[in-house]
Amino acid sequence: MSMDQGIVLGGKSGSADELLHKAAGVLGAEAMDIPCDIPEPFLNHIKGHDEVKRIPMALLPKVAQEIRNKIHETIQKTPGHYASNLGIVELTIALHRVFDFRRDRLVLDVGHQGYPHKMLTGRAHLFHTLRQENGLCGYPHPQECPEYDLFNTSHAGCAVSSVLGLAVADRKLERDTNLVAVVGDGAMTTGITYEALNNAGHLKENMLVILNDNGCSISVNTGALSATCSVIRKSGAFKSVRDKSKVLIEKIPFVGKDVEKFAENVFGAASHLTHGSGSIFLDLGFKYYGPVDGHDFEALHEWLEFLKHEKGPKLLHVVTQKGRGFKWSETDPVTWHGAKPYEVKEDGTAVFKKASAPKPPDYYQVVSSAVVEAAKKNEKILGITAAMEEGTGLAKFHKEIPERFFDVGICEQHAVAFGAALAKGGMKPVACIYSSFLQRAMDQLMHEISLQEGLPVVVCMDRAGLVGDDGPTANGVFDLAYMRALPHWVLMAPKDGVEAAEMVHWAVNQNLPIGIRTPKESVPETPLTKEFKPLELGKGEIVRQGEKVAFLAYGAMVTQCVKAATTLETQLGLKVTVANARFCKPLDGELVEQLVKSHERVIVAEDHQLMNGFGSAVLEECCNRGLDTRKIVRVGIPDKFVAHGSRGWQLKQCGMDPESLVKLALK
Repeated sequence: MSMDQGIVLGGKSGSADELLHKAAGVLGAEAMDIPCDIPEPFLNHIKGHDEVKRIPMALLPKVAQEIRNKIHETIQKTPGHYASNLGIVELTIALHRVFDFRRDRLVLDVGHQGYPHKMLTGRAHLFHTLRQENGLCGYPHPQECPEYDLFNTSHAGCAVSSVLGLAVADRKLERDTNLVAVVGDGAMTTGITYEALNNAGHLKENMLVILNDNGCSISVNTGALSATCSVIRKSGAFKSVRDKSKVLIEKIPFVGKDVEKFAENVFGAASHLTHGSGSIFLDLGFKYYGPVDGHDFEALHEWLEFLKHEKGPKLLHVVTQKGRGFKWSETDPVTWHGAKPYEVKEDGTAVFKKASAPKPPDYYQVVSSAVVEAAKKNEKILGITAAMEEGTGLAKFHKEIPERFFDVGICEQHAVAFGAALAKGGMKPVACIYSSFLQRAMDQLMHEISLQEGLPVVVCMDRAGLVGDDGPTANGVFDLAYMRALPHWVLMAPKDGVEAAEMVHWAVNQNLPIGIRTPKESVPETPLTKEFKPLELGKGEIVRQGEKVAFLAYGAMVTQCVKAATTLETQLGLKVTVANARFCKPLDGELVEQLVKSHERVIVAEDHQLMNGFGSAVLEECCNRGLDTRKIVRVGIPDKFVAHGSRGWQLKQCGMDPESLVKLALK
C-alpha cells in the first residue's frame, strides 16, 4: 500500500493530503511574522533555550548555516569530528527550541555529535579552542558546562540507560522534566542500548529516544537493524513526507477516549507501510514515530512539541544526512568522520593538508598490513572489527580478503565472543579494537577466552596509551590492568614498526590468546635496533648498553627512553642502558634481575596507568626474586584522567616525555 492510497486510522480512511491537512490544523503552524530581537550573527548571542526559542522559524536555517560555517572554519585548522556534527545541526536546534535543557535532560549518544549543542549553550565563542590544551573538549563535559552537559559521553551505547535512570530519579523526587536521548544508528547496534530499551519499555517511564539515522556510524553500518532502517529510509512513506516537508500521519493526536486506540492503529498502519519496520521498538514497549526528515525545521518542531506531551517511552526515528552542507563530506562521510586540517581548492573540492615532510606510517597501518599479509599465507586467519574498519586499518583487509572480514557493529562484547567461538572452531581470528573500547568486552576476555583454557584469539589493541586530543574517554590506559590478571593471556607491545609487524606474524602462529598494544602515533622513522632479534615468548632485549642507570621500557615508551638516553650521552656524556621488555606477560624475569643487580637505578616506563600496570608487574617480579625494590622508579600515568591536548603535551604532563626522563635519570 502506498501512502497516497490512504491508510486506515481509528476505523476511518482518507488520502494522505487530507490527513496531513488535518495534522496541520490540529497541531497549529507557528506564525512566521514574529519579529526577531536577536541580532546576527545569532551564535554571538545564543546561550540556550531562551534565545533559540525567540528566533522565528523562518530564520532558523541561518542559525544552522552559522553552525556549519563555524565547524568548517575550526576543523580546517584543528582535527575534529566533522560529518557527524554537520548532519545533526537542524535536529539540535529543534531540540533546544522545544526543550529547556537547564531543567530538562539531554544525553547525546555518541557525544562526538555534540558540537552544535556546545554552540547553542553559550560556548560558540570558545569553539576555536576545540580539542586543544585547556580548550573545549570534543565531547559533552560536565566540568566544562555543568548546566547542559550531564555526562562525558564518548563511548556509544549508554544514553538510553542514563536517561532511564534520570527519569526514575526525577519521578521519585517529583521533578517535572522532559528526558531525551539522541542515539545514532551506529550506537543503536550496541547490546546495552537494547538492554535499556527493554527495561524502559517495562518501566514505562516518560522518556523520548531519538534515533538519529544517517546510515553510518564511523564506518558504514552493518547488520540487520541497519538493513531495517535502510528499508524505512527508502520507503514510499518517507519519500512522500520528505518531499512535502510535512510531518508523518502517524503523529496526528486525537482527543478523548480514542487516543490510545488511535495510536495503536496508526502504528499498525505505519508498520505495514514500511514492511514491518519499527515493530522491534513496539515489541520492546515503545511507541514508534517516524521516520521524519531531520533537516525540516517545521516537521521537527511539530514532532517534538507533540512528543513532549506524549506519556510513556517513545521513539522518534529521524533521518539525517551525515556530512550535510559541504559536498565533500556529503559524498564521503566515512573519510570525513574524523577530519584532519584541510583546505578548499578553487574547484570547490576539499583535501586534507599534507605534512611538510613525508612521515612514516602509523602503527595501526603497519599492524593491518601485517594482518593482511599473514592472512594471505594462512586461509584460517579472519579479520574482526567493531564498527572501526577505517580506524583500525582493517579496511585494507576488507578490500583484499572480503570473504574473511567481519564488521560486527559497535559490539565489542560480541566481537570477542564471536572470535572465541571462531578459534574454538579451528580458525585464527584477529580482532582489531581500540584499547578504550575493549574495556567493554572485559567479561568475554575472561569467560569466553581465558576460562576456556585460553582460546587462540589475537587482539590488536590500537590507540593504547595516551591518545591526544580525543581526551580521557579515549585514552587506552587500563588494558594491562585487567588483562594481566587473566590466566593464559600473553601481552606484548612493540618498540617500532618492524617489531609491530613481527609480533603480528608471531602471534597468529601461537596456540595462545595474545594481546598486542600499539599507540596512536607514527612508528619511528628508523628501527631502534640495527638487527631484529627474533621473538621468543616472554623474552625482552637490550637496545643499548650503559651503566648506573637503566630504562626498562614497554612498547611506545622505548622510543621516549631512547631519545632521553641519546640526550644524556650526547650532551652530558652519560651512557645509560635502555631495555625493551617486549612482553608484560609473561615478564622477562631474568632481564629484570640483570638490570636491578647491575645498575644503581632502574626506571620502569610505560604508557599505561601506573596502578596494576607494567611497573607493578616488575615490582612483583622483584619481590618474587628477592631483589632490591628500592632501586625501582616507575614512570607512567598517575591515578587520574589525563585531559585532552596533543599527545606530546599529555606525555609531558605525566613526566613521560624525553626531557622529563632525562631529569629523572640525573636524580
